Amino acid sequence: MSELSFSELVDRVIAAERPILLTHTRPDGDTVGSCAALASLFDAMGRSPIVVSPDPIPRRLAFLTEGGWFAPVKEYPADATVIAVDVASPQQLGSLQSVFSGALAPSFMIDHHERGVAFAPRYLRADAAAVGEIVYDLALELVNRGVLPAIPPAAVNAVFASISSDSGCFKYSNVTPRTHRIAASLIELGADAPEINRLLFDVKSAECLRAEGYVASHVLSTPDGKIAWVLVTDAIRDQLGLLDEHFETAIDVVRSLEGVEIAMTVKESPDGKYKVSLRSTGLDVAKVAATLGGGGHARAAGCSLSTDTAEEAAAITVKAVLDAMGA
Repeated sequence: MSELSFSELVDRVIAAERPILLTHTRPDGDTVGSCAALASLFDAMGRSPIVVSPDPIPRRLAFLTEGGWFAPVKEYPADATVIAVDVASPQQLGSLQSVFSGALAPSFMIDHHERGVAFAPRYLRADAAAVGEIVYDLALELVNRGVLPAIPPAAVNAVFASISSDSGCFKYSNVTPRTHRIAASLIELGADAPEINRLLFDVKSAECLRAEGYVASHVLSTPDGKIAWVLVTDAIRDQLGLLDEHFETAIDVVRSLEGVEIAMTVKESPDGKYKVSLRSTGLDVAKVAATLGGGGHARAAGCSLSTDTAEEAAAITVKAVLDAMGA
């Protein structure tokens, strides 16, 4: 698949008359925020954008869907321009792979993952803390070209949410000086940073708090405590009366344990596979994930494993991490 220049990306966005934006499975703040921001830009350009997600949008991100672009649609225009946003590989489209194929296959991708599998012409910027940084540059260029008079307020807030979410409220190693400069510019443009960060990081449902409590009391680790993980199966969710989305912050609970250098969650997926998420304080976990058929960023990556049990998936991943550490 071809790599797009920034100018080519802008040209394609301007040419998109019937845009359909796709999020990845288990949507997070970056894919939802970036899609919401892009939809706002398209709306300001007089288009009628549609945002489609393979999985439900988590309740804590509902404030990003208020533009109405996330409403379900039964039929999609055959001449639509389909854009995958923050989707690193076709597998991350989940159930949308079969829907958006053939004539409706993605026209291009906008992404920031170092490792992935391109499935359409792609604009990739691996140094961006979030796809929101790319959308910010895109919005500025649309204003510079006279396509838009200004960046719409909804896009300003959505881009800020995207960046803050994927940077852990600006505390992860993916944050650069430019990330902070963009955030400052967004605040100058009216982004409600305190409220956005409150909704993203401070407001949790009773179910999410129960899930975090379960995770905190069921963390497993290697003898030296450097690698820690938690298993979340369908049986566990059913026993607790919780949904997958309630365990969204599980990885943050695991990584907060003192002494942990590699944090993992192993979650059972509807397709019977086990989705492994990895976070690191130093090791390049994207390389680890790649050996298991996945990908991502150096400090945050993941993969899906077809094993009989969650324990087996965890064991395979721990071994891959130990191998990478030279242990």
